[in-house]
Amino acid sequence: MIRFARSQPSATDAIECLQKAAKLNWEDAYRHGCMLQMPNYGQLVMTGDLHGHFRNFDRLKKYANLERTPARHVVLHEMVHKELPTMQDVDDSHLLLVECAAYKCEYPDQVHFLQSNHELAQLTGYNIAKNGRIVIDAYNQHVIATYGERDGHAVLRAMEEFIASFPLAIRTENRVWLSHSLPDMHHMDEFDADMFERDCGRADIEQSRTAFLLVWGRRHSTEHVQRLCEKFDVDVIMTGHQPQEMGSTLVFERLIILDSSHNHGSFLAFDLSRPVRAEDLFKRIRKFVEIV
Repeated sequence: MIRFARSQPSATDAIECLQKAAKLNWEDAYRHGCMLQMPNYGQLVMTGDLHGHFRNFDRLKKYANLERTPARHVVLHEMVHKELPTMQDVDDSHLLLVECAAYKCEYPDQVHFLQSNHELAQLTGYNIAKNGRIVIDAYNQHVIATYGERDGHAVLRAMEEFIASFPLAIRTENRVWLSHSLPDMHHMDEFDADMFERDCGRADIEQSRTAFLLVWGRRHSTEHVQRLCEKFDVDVIMTGHQPQEMGSTLVFERLIILDSSHNHGSFLAFDLSRPVRAEDLFKRIRKFVEIV
């Protein structure tokens, strides 16, 4: 069992944890191709982007109480690249990524991940500029500052292994689709939905136009979401990716968007054994500040 206090782990421990979690992701019992297929029992807790928000992650773990609820699953995504208000602030979200890997190691059958645009960018070196800085550079610099030049690069390589193991999507038996985002409605001709059913390794994820479109898409409509529901054979879609000032929204009748990255951050727990509707699920959304 791997557990870390909030203080940083050693480079050796971080690497061991990340590599073990990556192996567990690839060997996840629910994994089919590039996605997870969840069972028709238990409960699933869906989050939005965390972006290094340690307090919300702590409250999530307290709510989930996985040790005492073995049929509950937690889904995490977009853990890296903290919002930095000034140029003097540092991005320590890599410590959260390692904590999430440790969470997987502790509860391998209950903790799951989704590929996201920021994690995919970290894996592929795709530049993202925010608040006047390249977020990958800020992230890498703090990893190296934390662990030193040699060990820092080794930790970054282990983080890439871990990120590469994330599935692209999750589908539940009660017809809910979970992914970080959805493909843009103007690029569907480039989107290969069959990819989800195929086995895929690191190179497939890094080079995939479909994976890129899935995690980066923002332009959607009611008709587009309806077509995606038909393509994925689901009734409801849950994503993150798009910032939500109040933590969540229900749009286009079937799309629930969650944001877990700030003090109004939200999460959604739902039963895997019952039919669901988007409007009913939306009423079940909770804010992390409620968890004390």
